[in-house]
Amino acid sequence: MVFSACDHGLIAAANYDTGVLMNESLIFQDTPDLVNPYILIGLNGWLNAGEVATGCIDFLRRKLNAQKFAHIDSSRFHIWQVPGFDPAQIMRPHAVIEEGLIKSLAEPASEFFFWKSGAEHDLILFTGSEPNLRWPEYASAILSIAKRYRVPRIYSLGGVYDQVPHTRETKVFAVLSRPELKSEFKSFPFLNYAGPCSFSTMLLNQAGGEGIEAAGITARVPPYIQIFNAKACYDLLKKVFALTPLNIDLSDLKKSADNLVEMMDKSFSQNETALKQLQKLEEMFDAAVLQEFGYTPGANIDELMQEMLNMKKGGQKLH
Repeated sequence: MVFSACDHGLIAAANYDTGVLMNESLIFQDTPDLVNPYILIGLNGWLNAGEVATGCIDFLRRKLNAQKFAHIDSSRFHIWQVPGFDPAQIMRPHAVIEEGLIKSLAEPASEFFFWKSGAEHDLILFTGSEPNLRWPEYASAILSIAKRYRVPRIYSLGGVYDQVPHTRETKVFAVLSRPELKSEFKSFPFLNYAGPCSFSTMLLNQAGGEGIEAAGITARVPPYIQIFNAKACYDLLKKVFALTPLNIDLSDLKKSADNLVEMMDKSFSQNETALKQLQKLEEMFDAAVLQEFGYTPGANIDELMQEMLNMKKGGQKLH
């Protein structure tokens, strides 16, 4: 059975249990009883370089056999075809057609999944695409879930392309919803930035205004790995879970990460020009490791990317 947040019985139950009125854009398939769950968010969009944000959530959803319990009505927030050619902005419905007959047609989804740990904290996973419209309303829908389940903290995961090599541990940076969180995150570099923002920034700002703890943790990933970066996902989740009591086995993801690094190393070893560019990038990275966000001259990323493209044209697989 599917429950709309507009259903009077569900609203009454939400008010009785939590004193929180559910957001009208939320549609529930189930109303599980959860124990102090954390929320992990991974959205397709600006902060999904290397498929880090969505990849982390997809891995956890499969690993934990997490069950869907709610979704956000996507028709209110998404434009199915944004003008232009950016793949991240193409969210057309997905159709299955067999022998000339339409078997199914699914709209872009924004879905909540839950996992019961059997311990003091459960887990909620949320995945979808950055909204094109009504950002504050979309954020309010997420925060309604957080308030209903008395979530201790929201973690918004992300990835950005940066001048970093795949041969080093993935570096991350943090953006926080509340100043009192800084002491707990003192081992994380804090972002300094002014300019257009992602939806994650809007969500964190709104969460802070409502007194909800939230942290955006974003991985810096190599620009020459533009498929699923299992290494960055593993490093990111390891850092995030170290901040929680959650005990989740990441060994399968670690194995995928090791395989990716091995394949990349092999590809670079077969191209002397690309290898030299990678070594320059490593030298820069090592020299600037304490200057997380400063520009570091020396390595020519354009040359490295061009050499990787030449390898592809030559029939060599990079991944």
